[in-house]
Amino acid sequence: MRIQKNLRTDQETILRFLNVLGTASTILTNNKYARPSFFLLADEFNQGYVESYFYKKEEVLIQTLTDGGFPPDEGPIHAIRSDQQKSREAAATMVQAAKHWESGDEDARAEVGWATSTYTGTVRQHLERLKGLIFPLLEQTISIDEEHKVSDVINALPFGAEFQNGAEKYVRIIENLEDTLGDWR
Repeated sequence: MRIQKNLRTDQETILRFLNVLGTASTILTNNKYARPSFFLLADEFNQGYVESYFYKKEEVLIQTLTDGGFPPDEGPIHAIRSDQQKSREAAATMVQAAKHWESGDEDARAEVGWATSTYTGTVRQHLERLKGLIFPLLEQTISIDEEHKVSDVINALPFGAEFQNGAEKYVRIIENLEDTLGDWR
């Protein structure tokens, strides 16, 4: 399926991000080198890449399923939207707790770990839902010609200046997070 193929790089980038963020979450409580700035930088990736880039692409898929007769507030569309909302809430909690931690509240450190774990688990589940449910439903719902049109719409979406030459900024954020995590060990 062309749509799934077009989103593969995005999903791989997000999984790489989730791997480093998930690792940080698990070692956070027992590591004196961990800092809240790591999680604030992670939110920059989340806001810029996941929220402002990837979820916009998903909106095209959701609209395609809605046009294909799927109800917007139940079933697979509701599941995708619920995943998005849960990830947003967990990310907001992670950022808020990281800011409290940065201000000296050491108890907020545990909340950062919990929220980060919730976020990574939710986004992983979301990506699996795309692969195991949404992509097969799209394949069953639209013709090959329609699939090409949807894929072209996704590829033509304007995402701002930072994406004119790809997602290098966000790959650099992941690399920075990986380096920082390496310093923690």
